[in-house]
Amino acid sequence: MRGYIPPRSSEEQVFVKRITRILELCDGLGKVQFTLFMDLRQQELFLAAANKYPDVEIKLLSGYDGDGERKIAVCCPRYSDKESFAAPVKVLRAHLTSEDISHKDFLGAAMSLKIDRDYMGDIIIKDDYVYIVCHRNVSDIITDELCSVKKSYVCFEEWCEPLEYYKVYSEERTTTVASLRADSVVAAVLNKSRTEAVKLIRQGNVKVNQMEIDNVDFDIFDNDIISIRYNGKFKIFCDGGKSRKDRIFIKIAKY
Repeated sequence: MRGYIPPRSSEEQVFVKRITRILELCDGLGKVQFTLFMDLRQQELFLAAANKYPDVEIKLLSGYDGDGERKIAVCCPRYSDKESFAAPVKVLRAHLTSEDISHKDFLGAAMSLKIDRDYMGDIIIKDDYVYIVCHRNVSDIITDELCSVKKSYVCFEEWCEPLEYYKVYSEERTTTVASLRADSVVAAVLNKSRTEAVKLIRQGNVKVNQMEIDNVDFDIFDNDIISIRYNGKFKIFCDGGKSRKDRIFIKIAKY
């Protein structure tokens, strides 16, 4: 399993300071605290920081059952009486009036309302509906002001029923790689040469679990999500199986 990777940028350092303050308040005041929504990299940094507070229990919430990516953390004092609390998460739903509207379109429309990305969870398109998971502080803004996406009318309302969603991949295939180094896996994902994969990585076009990588020998693990600029997002599954030629089997699932 991949070890902890410390903050690699000033943005990540600021994030760690912010979530450390949340953990300190929970530990010191003995009261439940919440983070905003975190991507996979931020969740890794948060959980590493939380390990320093053994008296704080952590629960990550995506707002629905399934393959949630963006999550908030509930920080609860371990030895206090467990008080009932309402996580600041809302799920909003709107009927899709056009099939030609994607996740990115809804995210862009929400961002145009000056909503900070940290207040937005996952956006799910399922069964002719779009669901937006968000922080309660911005739910009224979305329901009142997000009325049009790509010139199509939408009307959001709060959805209080259980929501379940598991990722549906547009393409899945199995192949082999010489190693689980980033350059080898990226080359397999794109069906390109290792030289081309190295170039993409060194140009800063590849992220693993929302973290930009620049080392071609960065190790890829089972369930890692690789984002390649202009090429899409892919999940890697590898159970350690090998071919007769000692190459490693991996399954590549494209979002």
